[in-house]
Amino acid sequence: MHQPVTRRNMLRTASLAGLATAAGAVSAPLSAAASPTTALPAEPGPPELSDPALATLDISGATTPQEFGALADGVNDDTAAIQAAIDAQFERLSKIVWFPPGTYRITAPLVVRDTEFTEPMNLNRIVLAGQGTMGVRTSLILVDFDGTGLEMHAPLCGIRGLSFITRTRTPGSVAVRTARTNNTDDMDATITECTFVSFNQAVVHVGRGLVFTNNLVAISGTALTVQWPTDGTGGGDLHLLPYGMRKWLIEGNHFHSMNQCIATTGAENENFRGAVISNNLVDIGRRFFVGGIINSTIVGNVVEHASGPAIDITAGGSNLTIAGNVIGGGGVEPGGNRPPNAILFRGVDAHNVTISGNTFNWINLDPVAFEQSASEITISANSFDNWNLERSVIRGAVRIAGDAAGISVMGNAFGANTVPANAPVRVTGTLTGSTVSGNTLDAAAPVLLAGTVGEGCYVQRRSAGPNEHELTSAKNGASVVRATAADGYGDGDAYGSFLAASAQVAGAGPGVKGGVRVVPAGEAGAAVVELVAATAEANALAAVRVGADGVVPTADNERDLGSAELRMRRVHAHSLQLVPNPVAELPEPVAGGLVMVPDALGPFPTLAVSDGRRWYRVIVAGYLTADGATIEVPGAGEMS
Repeated sequence: MHQPVTRRNMLRTASLAGLATAAGAVSAPLSAAASPTTALPAEPGPPELSDPALATLDISGATTPQEFGALADGVNDDTAAIQAAIDAQFERLSKIVWFPPGTYRITAPLVVRDTEFTEPMNLNRIVLAGQGTMGVRTSLILVDFDGTGLEMHAPLCGIRGLSFITRTRTPGSVAVRTARTNNTDDMDATITECTFVSFNQAVVHVGRGLVFTNNLVAISGTALTVQWPTDGTGGGDLHLLPYGMRKWLIEGNHFHSMNQCIATTGAENENFRGAVISNNLVDIGRRFFVGGIINSTIVGNVVEHASGPAIDITAGGSNLTIAGNVIGGGGVEPGGNRPPNAILFRGVDAHNVTISGNTFNWINLDPVAFEQSASEITISANSFDNWNLERSVIRGAVRIAGDAAGISVMGNAFGANTVPANAPVRVTGTLTGSTVSGNTLDAAAPVLLAGTVGEGCYVQRRSAGPNEHELTSAKNGASVVRATAADGYGDGDAYGSFLAASAQVAGAGPGVKGGVRVVPAGEAGAAVVELVAATAEANALAAVRVGADGVVPTADNERDLGSAELRMRRVHAHSLQLVPNPVAELPEPVAGGLVMVPDALGPFPTLAVSDGRRWYRVIVAGYLTADGATIEVPGAGEMS
């Protein structure tokens, strides 16, 4: 039956057929198998290192499968020959098995034994090496059965420059499984510059410690599965959970057409820790990471055409930095994959997480989603574009489906929600002790929608109005502003201020126009609040002080309490004291005006009232003594 030509079929065909062409050069006996650049002797012995591509690998003293009869033609079964070459290295010091270019067909698992604690010498630390990956002359292992191609049980083992492929991906197909027999947690394997094509699981790693760098994994179910051993763990506390499951460098790999790239599995996977997952490239796949993770970084990865949550954290979820990644879907073209989420915390309470400097694009739902509570989360300097493509009314660029405490959402660029005027930051529960500021977003949308905005929050909104800046505090609490300069501000202000200033050149000009400031009022630490406003005529600042001793103007000038149009309905006072005003300096008469003037007929000042045309002294009949008696004043009742 004719098979259509696709990139996937071409990749598989290139591995089986195209690379098998290189096997023709090594399908003869060993003496004829030597390449022009790496001369191998006819008799078993160490090959010479002359190929510049192998300059960093010393293969002196290595064994080759050809020494034991391997043909590497992709047809004959080389299983026994490769196993013999591996076993031979347990009696040698070099611990290197070198695979000259060719296609090595195996029909049963290859096994590298864990001989530590079973031999007088430590005979582990073996390396299986081949000539590069996906090149013209490639060392390729064809796993021609449904099972595990290579069982690596030795700690500190290495696999370099080998290509693994199977004819058809089957449920049990695994290229490499690294799992110790003795002291099962202490593995520390290195897998680098290898290729894996068409496996259900490319690499299954059991135990602590893995370097997985510069590999290509394509058309497979899972590229790398990390597990914790069920028993046989030795050593002290650092070998046991939670600290045992640590030390992972997963860097510089290329994943193509994967169901999932990195997965941590098992009941203990919330302890997957101490990982650096960086600079990997995913081209078409469902998930980049899925499982448990803590105390780790996911940095600088590019995930294109994802169809599931790209980073799907299902356990742990604390002490993480996720930064500098580019995560998105297929854009506008038809058939492009689009993930529901770029980062999803699913079934965990996230804590102490930094999500910074990422670019999210073409996301169906929420780029960053927490399905439960979140605390001490920093989300900053990210760019969100083309999100909520399903036009859901409950989605946000950042969504927390629970309570949130200590959340900082700052300096992000939020592209417009597909649901107009919907907030990019959504919290279904109560938000407390959090800051949302400095973000750019659709001018018509609020920045935050929360079930409750609790105490200790600062929210800066893009929309104009009284809630553009919102501070929340506990009941009976306060928002405290402290000066940072020891000598206060330039105008003598030594405490805090909320001042409105203008920078305009025309019109009223630059300077402070009004506000509130707190200034010192005595050597003992007393302070007063000044209500500041610019005057209409000279644009100078005038202030009224409100302190412990009352409302006092800062200068002897006009200050009105109420006005002819907007009057005080009633003034309650224990006493009223008017300062005498010389008759020669009386203000212009105002109807209802009241001043205190010297009494021309006696030693006491008296009141004067105005009818709007002139001032009149009030008739004084007498004065009060301490016991309430009235003493007649001579001349009382005369009016001036």
